[in-house]
Amino acid sequence: MGKQAPYSGGFAAVMCLFAFLATGRQAFASLPPVAAPDGMASAFLGDWRQLHALAPSAGRGNFIVADIARQQLYLFKNGRLADTWPISTARRGAGERKGSYKTPLGVFEIVRKIGKGLPEYAVLTRHGPTGSKASPVFSSNDPAASQLIITRILMLQGLEPGWNEGGNVDTYRRHIYIHGTANLGQLGKPASDGCIQMAPGAMVRLFRAVHAGTLVLITPGDGGLTQISGEAAPAD
Repeated sequence: MGKQAPYSGGFAAVMCLFAFLATGRQAFASLPPVAAPDGMASAFLGDWRQLHALAPSAGRGNFIVADIARQQLYLFKNGRLADTWPISTARRGAGERKGSYKTPLGVFEIVRKIGKGLPEYAVLTRHGPTGSKASPVFSSNDPAASQLIITRILMLQGLEPGWNEGGNVDTYRRHIYIHGTANLGQLGKPASDGCIQMAPGAMVRLFRAVHAGTLVLITPGDGGLTQISGEAAPAD
């Protein structure tokens, strides 16, 4: 089965995908009042509450939303929209398959943090720092700079079996991260090979604010997540 029509107005349409997370878990404690600046932030917060009721975690005080259409990342802290930064997602668009070089959609959690204490322009791989440093680039088109992983890495694991977890759609095995980029000139528009890229300073602040277990919502920006069956890999 492939993608179905996008939902709008809350997270109820995809809650069935997370029934496996709800078993034996306590509902998340009541949250403080929300100072949402607009309807979009309010809708994201509704998703945040629902997700944490289903999947309480060590990072439950925070929630990340990456909006592909707007090329923005939003950080919620303790029930409030705390910060937003420009990002760069995949230049080939959204998709979950291995080898697609696309940014996956859905719900994820941070499973590992790499790079604590390193300089902002330190070059990394998933194994750690390489010992090299990058220089900032302000080009509108520099693929080599866009491919560098610098500053910090937040490794992601998909939470939707058959969509972004397992098989040839497994986000963790695809090495999809949130990480710093040296190409500041391409932030705000798609330029990556699938990862979510941020400016070095913003990446450091985000890294400090979140923990393993923090939930991440990656949305196409068309009113919500794409509702999927979870039974088969989507056709990119």
